[in-house]
Amino acid sequence: MDTLTKKQKRILEFIEKYTKDNSYPPTLKDIALKFQITIGTIQDHIFALQRKGYLERKKDKARGFKIIKTTDGIDKPHGVDMGMIPLYGKVAAGEPIFANDNINGYVVFEKNARGHNIHFALEVTGESMIDSGIYDGDIVIVRKQEQADDGDIVIALLDDEATVKKLRRNNIKAYLEASNSKYKAIMNRPFKIIGKVIELRRKYDLLQKQML
Repeated sequence: MDTLTKKQKRILEFIEKYTKDNSYPPTLKDIALKFQITIGTIQDHIFALQRKGYLERKKDKARGFKIIKTTDGIDKPHGVDMGMIPLYGKVAAGEPIFANDNINGYVVFEKNARGHNIHFALEVTGESMIDSGIYDGDIVIVRKQEQADDGDIVIALLDDEATVKKLRRNNIKAYLEASNSKYKAIMNRPFKIIGKVIELRRKYDLLQKQML
């Protein structure tokens, strides 16, 4: 097997550490910022890592990296109790959310967690849930289910678009409530629950910004 250059080794080590620290792989932009070089140059290094058999990348996916071998050329061991669940991106109109084309990468999750195979992840956009501690750029871990209780934070489909909201139920009907006073509740639109948020993942740099 081809050996790695010093820069390729450092990039592979960064991808491994970033994935371990954040529970999901970095983007090309994340890597470029770390090494202060252009995305085009990073792409060249990534291609070399793929060609040499150290890295796999899901084509056209922002976080589609998977380390195959360590920097020493040893097959990457897989944790007995850990697996990968898909990280889905935005849903195009009329396109099912769980289509393979919507997978932007993978998130580490416990294999032995109940119903591991029915979990998925979504990256949050916007500030509608900040009062529940969910911020733009956060990753939410979701258990697939079509029912939820009053007050549960759910993923719901509105006109084929996935949104994170708090479910509210009264004697008349169920509706979706934001956790930010700047946003109105969604009360007069049909929606479908596709999962319940059970866990939150956050980048360390986002956490630091929120503490300032």
